[in-house]
Amino acid sequence: MTYLGVFIVLFAGAFVQGLSGFGSAMVWMSFLPLLVSYEVAAAMVPFMLGILGLVVTLQLFRHVQWKVAIVPLVVSFMSTSLGVWIMSMTTVKTMQIVLGFFLFLIGIYFFVTSKNPVVIKPTPVNGGIAGFIAGVFTGLLNIGGPPLAIYYNQATDEPIQYKANLEFNFFVMYGWAAVMKAMQGAVTPEFKAIFLPALAGLVAGTAIGLKLFGKFDKKIVSYLVWSMLVVMGLFQLGKAFALF
Repeated sequence: MTYLGVFIVLFAGAFVQGLSGFGSAMVWMSFLPLLVSYEVAAAMVPFMLGILGLVVTLQLFRHVQWKVAIVPLVVSFMSTSLGVWIMSMTTVKTMQIVLGFFLFLIGIYFFVTSKNPVVIKPTPVNGGIAGFIAGVFTGLLNIGGPPLAIYYNQATDEPIQYKANLEFNFFVMYGWAAVMKAMQGAVTPEFKAIFLPALAGLVAGTAIGLKLFGKFDKKIVSYLVWSMLVVMGLFQLGKAFALF
């Protein structure tokens, strides 16, 4: 039953990510600790996101826009280590509150300005800001997707470009986070026991989510991204204040 539960949770998270480009970490970190220890769940997330990023990148590599992606890639890679260091000096609750308010307010802002949207240009400064925030929150809470989703959604012209850039960044950022977790001894017998059902759920959910994602235009993708920001913000605040 544990293996089946892990498969279902990973499938659900991968499906959400396939549709919107991010959000799997929220699903996985919500339900995996109900099935396995929190430490194993926290280690599994970067491994799965690194693998997911690699798989999708191999499929969409020709759509990666290097001029748009290179700065966030490099900055998020470096700032992930910073997030791990900050986490050693603060509490999960504090970071959840900060992240929750940040995501909620940004999501509402984009909905309010949707008729006259603010265009985030693919400049090195904007890419660096997005990459820095994403890397820090990856190191803190395993949730670095939203800042990158905002940046790439605004900086790319087509949904397929948004998806390619985002997943390639996840591969680099979460892949490095997974390496750091492994170096810290996270690959335990319990981790190994659930790895295969987790991987199976990841592959199945991703395949279905990507197939549906391909039917969306830029406007629909934008609304999905904004909605996920609001939901994730409220979710993080709810967890921080123990509402569920």
